[in-house]
Amino acid sequence: MDRYVNLIGWNIDAPNVTRFMIILYACCIPALTALVSLDRLLANIKREDVFIQKNVLYLRIISWCCFSVAFILLFAGYYYLLFIVVAIVTAFIGLILRVVKNVIEQAVIMKIENDFTI
Repeated sequence: MDRYVNLIGWNIDAPNVTRFMIILYACCIPALTALVSLDRLLANIKREDVFIQKNVLYLRIISWCCFSVAFILLFAGYYYLLFIVVAIVTAFIGLILRVVKNVIEQAVIMKIENDFTI
């Protein structure tokens, strides 16, 4: 651990640790929200309710949580450069989830139309 800290040039002192903990605690709120939404999404899929509007809502919530964590970590990159890389990865995951959400949303619309046809 000490070798890694010396390599990146980050001093372990009270202000740095405090900033680091504030950043991590700020990311916990969207992470918890995403985990709850993911649990509900997986419960719906387990019940074989895949193409329903609630799943679209859960995917939307998870993607916005990814974007909010990316936003927090992007500003945290000022203090610690590795956070910028994590922010880019998190934003990319959020973008992929938005694409999946749009596909599921279109499938829900098609399913509703098919249910109305004879």
